[in-house]
Amino acid sequence: MESENNKFSIILDTTRHRFDTVKDADNVLDQKSGTLMGFTIAIIVGYLTIVPPQLAGSNLYEGVVGIIFLLISTLLLIIISWPRDYSFASVKVSSNQEYLNKEEKQLLLQLISDNESATDNNCRKLKIKAILFKVSVVVLALGSLLLILSKLSQFYV
Repeated sequence: MESENNKFSIILDTTRHRFDTVKDADNVLDQKSGTLMGFTIAIIVGYLTIVPPQLAGSNLYEGVVGIIFLLISTLLLIIISWPRDYSFASVKVSSNQEYLNKEEKQLLLQLISDNESATDNNCRKLKIKAILFKVSVVVLALGSLLLILSKLSQFYV
């Protein structure tokens, strides 16, 4: 019996590690999106302070579309960074008294199930955030390229 409980303890540790990995990946994605959001806003502000006084020599169409792309990228990054409800790998004992009455094996199995369910739920949210992040980076790159193209004619004689 002790060997079997040890086996379930190892499985529980593994599921906790998976939960922590998903949580860490989510935190990293939040940090990256926050940094990229600041970068995008700095590009927008910089472009808007430089271009209006020097509209001569600017291709306005590319500039406006580029700014719109950067605003879309910023909006996506805000959506990524917006707080969400995440599942927890553990339960509140005060509201789940039945956990205290379970045998060790049954308790370990229930905790493994709780961890896997929470991890799967959080992983789905992380995948959506990752897709939005990738789209945001592509839109940011396109917007930046358009801003460069809008000012490119100034550099050629």
